[in-house]
Amino acid sequence: MALVDNPTKFADKFKLKSSRLLNWDYSTPGFYFITICTYNHNNFFGKIINNKMELSKMGIITNQCLINIPKHFSNVILNEYIVMPNHVHILLNLSKPLSNSVETHHDASLSIKYNNYYYHRIAIRSSQTIPLVIKQFKSATTRQINPKTIFFSWQPRFHDHIIQNEKEYLIIKQYIKNNIKNWNKDKYYKK
Repeated sequence: MALVDNPTKFADKFKLKSSRLLNWDYSTPGFYFITICTYNHNNFFGKIINNKMELSKMGIITNQCLINIPKHFSNVILNEYIVMPNHVHILLNLSKPLSNSVETHHDASLSIKYNNYYYHRIAIRSSQTIPLVIKQFKSATTRQINPKTIFFSWQPRFHDHIIQNEKEYLIIKQYIKNNIKNWNKDKYYKK
C-alpha cells in the first residue's frame, strides 16, 4: 500500500491553514501591521491604569526587544508600536530585502531539495524577512523573560496585514496610538 500525502494532515497531525497570504513573498519591501498575542491572552505585560500602560517587568523586556528589532535587521524600520497587557502591535516598514552576503546555518539548510511539498513550503516561508523578524523577536523576548518568571509564552502564530495605501497606513497608525484609550473595547481585552 503506497502512502499518499494527505493535504489536511502534516506529520500525521491535522495541519492548520496558514494565516499568511498565499503567494506573497514576506521579504517584499512595504508596510506591515503585525499583532502578536500572549498565550491564552494572559495579561503578562502590565495593566492600563488611567489610560496609561503600566508595564510589568515582562512588559519592559518586551518593549526593549521591540525597540531592538532595527538593531538586528537593518532593513526594518519601526513606524509605530505598542505593548498592551496581552499583545503587541507593530507597524513596520520593510525597506529592502535582507542581504544574503552572510550565509547562516539556517539559510544554508534551505538549499536542500525537499521530497515533501509541505516541508519545502515551510522552508521557504521561514526564510522570508517578516516571519524571521517575528520569530527572532518572540524568541529573544521569551529567553529574557523566562529565567526571571515562573511562566511566559506567546501564542504560536501572529497576525499580519500588508498595508496597501497611505490611507490604510494612517488608519492603522492611529489605531495603534489609540489602542490604550480604547482598551475596554479591544477584542483582546481581558480583565
